Amino acid sequence: MALIKKILTKIWLIDNRTAYPETFKQELDFQCGRMLTFASLITFSWLTYIPIDLQLHPDKPLIIAIRIGFPIFGISLYLSRFTKTLEGKNLLLLTIYGGYMAVSNAVLTGLTAGDPAYIGGYLFILTLLAVGPLQRRWAYLILYSSVTTFFITSYLSGIREIKTHNFYSLNDLFCVTFIVSCFIHILNNTRYTSWYKSRQAQIGEEIIRIQKIYSESLERTVQERTYELEIERNNLKLRNEVMENDLKMAKHIHEQLMPVDKPADYIFSLYKPMEMVGGDFYDFIKFRDNHKIGIFLSDVSGHGLAAAFITSMIKTIILQSGEKKLDPAELLKFINEILCDQIGGNFVTAFYAIYDIKTREIIFSNAGHNPPYIISDGSIHQLKGYKTIPLAIINNSTLEEKNKIFKNTVSTLPAGCKMLLYTDGFSECQPLNGKGPSFEDSNLHELLFANRHHSSDLFITNIYNRLIAHRGCDSFEDDVCLICVDVA
Repeated sequence: MALIKKILTKIWLIDNRTAYPETFKQELDFQCGRMLTFASLITFSWLTYIPIDLQLHPDKPLIIAIRIGFPIFGISLYLSRFTKTLEGKNLLLLTIYGGYMAVSNAVLTGLTAGDPAYIGGYLFILTLLAVGPLQRRWAYLILYSSVTTFFITSYLSGIREIKTHNFYSLNDLFCVTFIVSCFIHILNNTRYTSWYKSRQAQIGEEIIRIQKIYSESLERTVQERTYELEIERNNLKLRNEVMENDLKMAKHIHEQLMPVDKPADYIFSLYKPMEMVGGDFYDFIKFRDNHKIGIFLSDVSGHGLAAAFITSMIKTIILQSGEKKLDPAELLKFINEILCDQIGGNFVTAFYAIYDIKTREIIFSNAGHNPPYIISDGSIHQLKGYKTIPLAIINNSTLEEKNKIFKNTVSTLPAGCKMLLYTDGFSECQPLNGKGPSFEDSNLHELLFANRHHSSDLFITNIYNRLIAHRGCDSFEDDVCLICVDVA
């Protein structure tokens, strides 16, 4: 059984394909290739009829010639498959073969005047046209050309009337022609449907295979990306931990820059950075004269580590300023000359004052900072005095040329008043939802006046609580720094 199957496979009679061609014409070509070997071999069977032909029609040598031509044509057609010109053109070869066999048998049968002994073989050939995997239009052309050739040959052979013994044969010919015509149409449609379904199934399987490959590839990609993201996440977590530790260290350092204790009972301060570290800075400077104290307040543009780093620079500069601390304007000049072109485009507003407790006299210099509020029983106003541009924008020589250099202002504070120094994070604070006035525009004067008789620490505490209420939370958009001085 295995041997037979192997032999049949060799002569292309078994279809064990898993892939199907893209067009129906290519499918017919494949099926023609399977049949061509078998069709070529059966032409040798016509040689067995030659002895009978010699007995029935010894006067017609053309019949013998046609019989001998069948196997010659068949083997020639088979061998032509292996030539370069006709290689892979099985549909064309089988169409030529079918046309030759149908027309030759029509001539052979016509020469015998439709002899019943020959008509059966002719009808068999016509039946094969329905079975053969030819294109429908060519199958019809071969069928009708063959039948037409039969009648023409019969007529040329001298047949002018249909005899009784040929009537049934001709009737069979008409019936077979009609049936073959129908079957050509039916079998062609059947082949097309079979090919189309197989092709669609193959396409479906290919789509499934591609989807499977894509899914597997996508899954691998997702797994690889997930692994990469996990590594990235761990690296980010590590970096965040390092940054958080750095911020904690920076916060600790920044806190050390600020005064730890109150310099005197009459002064109280509060500092609330918007982030872990901020850009506001204040300091109290003590002198040999115990009745004098220096109050320095600054606000660096920007926030975060950069601003905190600049505040540390300011602290260092103040520590190195020596006798310049005795003169507010000179100290601001000294700071400006060092910071100019050194802090990457940032600038610093600053206010430095030396307050004399005994005389209530204050000498101050203002570099673009908000002037302090003076709150007394009679009025609330901002301390008037000379104010110029912030630090680190223009060097001192240019400021001199433009008459914008830092200058001192001397003023005597009213007895029993309060002086409130602040940064703009306090005055410009807005509600969290962004709807509403700034804190400075929301009855700040009434608030300051209402708390004027409280001690400096309670004064600051009450104002800060109202600031939180105005904001809606204790998280601000800018650093907040407040310093209150009770003037005796």
